[in-house]
Amino acid sequence: MIARRVQIKIAVSLLIMVSSVFGFPLLQNAIKEVMPVSHVSVEGEFQYISKEDIQSKIKPLIQDGYFALDLQEIQQAVMSLPWAEKVQVQRVWPDGINLRLYEQRPVVRWQTDSLLNIRGEIFTPLNIQEFTFLPVLYGPIDQRQELLEIMYGLSTRLINQDMRLTEFRVSNRQSWLLTMENGMTIQLGRFEPLNKLNLLLKAFVVLGSELVNKIAYVDMRYPNGYAVRWRENETISWSKS
Repeated sequence: MIARRVQIKIAVSLLIMVSSVFGFPLLQNAIKEVMPVSHVSVEGEFQYISKEDIQSKIKPLIQDGYFALDLQEIQQAVMSLPWAEKVQVQRVWPDGINLRLYEQRPVVRWQTDSLLNIRGEIFTPLNIQEFTFLPVLYGPIDQRQELLEIMYGLSTRLINQDMRLTEFRVSNRQSWLLTMENGMTIQLGRFEPLNKLNLLLKAFVVLGSELVNKIAYVDMRYPNGYAVRWRENETISWSKS
C-alpha cells in the first residue's frame, strides 16, 4: 500500500513537470487516467432512495478524476433528490469518495402534493399516494412550522377523546377547520379556536360516545353556543341524552 502511494506521488509529480511544458489540458487528462475515482461508498438507511438514483446524480461529476472532484457540487447534486434530507461528502485517498446520506422522514402531508418533515420543511416526491395514512395540513406557507406544532397538540388532545385528526385547515384569515377520521368536521373559526375546542370536547363527554358518533358537522363560530348537523339517516333519542 505504501509503495503504491509513493508510485502515485511520483507519477503526479512527473505529470506536473510535464504540464509546465505542454500545458494544463494535458495534465488534466493525464491525472484523470492515473487517478480515476474507482470507489464510491454510500452510508445510510434508505427506504425511498435507490442506489441507481444516487449513481445517476454523481456519475457525471466524478469523470475528471480524484483531484478534480468538486465535493460541494456532488453534495448539491445528491441533495436534489426529493427524499434527500442531508448529505455529507468526503474524499477517501487514493481513489474514492464517501457519501453519508440522510433520508427524509415525513410526519404529515402538506396541502395536495407535498410532505413535511418534523422541522416543517417541505419536500415533494414524485408520488405521495402511499402516504394517505398521514394527516394533512393546509395553511399559509410561512406559518407551516407553527401550524405543525399546533397540529401535533391538537392530535394529542383529540386522541385522548378517542378521536383521530386527519385534516387541519387554516385559511388566510386564520380560520380553523378540523376533520376527524370518522368524517366529522369541526369549524372553530378565527377567534379563540383552542378554547372553543376545549368547550366542545367537554360537551362531548356529557353527550357520550354513542351520540357523538352520530355528528357530521359542528360549527363553533356562534358567540353563545354551537350548531350541529347529524349524519344522514341517524335517529336521535333525546330522552336518553
